[in-house]
Amino acid sequence: MKASIRRSAAAGVLICMGCIVNLKAGGGLAGAVLFSAGLWFVVNFDAELFTGRVTRNDYPWLQKAIMLGMNLVGAGVCGLLAYCFLPEIRESAAAVTASYSDPLRVTWQAVMCGVCMYLATTPPKEGVSRFPFVVYGVVLFILSGYGHSIALGGYAAIAGGIAWWVIPLAAVGNGLGSYGIKWLLER
Repeated sequence: MKASIRRSAAAGVLICMGCIVNLKAGGGLAGAVLFSAGLWFVVNFDAELFTGRVTRNDYPWLQKAIMLGMNLVGAGVCGLLAYCFLPEIRESAAAVTASYSDPLRVTWQAVMCGVCMYLATTPPKEGVSRFPFVVYGVVLFILSGYGHSIALGGYAAIAGGIAWWVIPLAAVGNGLGSYGIKWLLER
């Protein structure tokens, strides 16, 4: 469990690094593609990201909850450091978090992000590279404005705050989207 806790915190840091590069690049397509580096490192180093593993049966719910918490700790600490040392991106991060004020919209955005994350992190058929799936999944959720719970934790820390209910609601929505698309795609 100790390694799992460390790998979960690392996943949060890597996702927050994606947030930072997205903000530094000014968002848009370039920022979305660069953000995907964070998820690529998560996948490549087998870090434990809640939104990528929520549908996996080999993780009990308690471990998934701990994973989510440690993802948010990692993203939050990384985001707080960015808040301190990269003040030029605070305003952009605040603009990202400002769009998360309506619970129904947050739920829909999070469900759709869950779909993207399932597609981005589920291993493709044998012999097919995972890299394009990671990039396309991230670009799709970033450019569409979908809510990734761990990224929201990073953006919130960089911006200096977000409404308390947004991240838990986004995590539930991410899970629902992941489970929903998994169910639709199962044979």
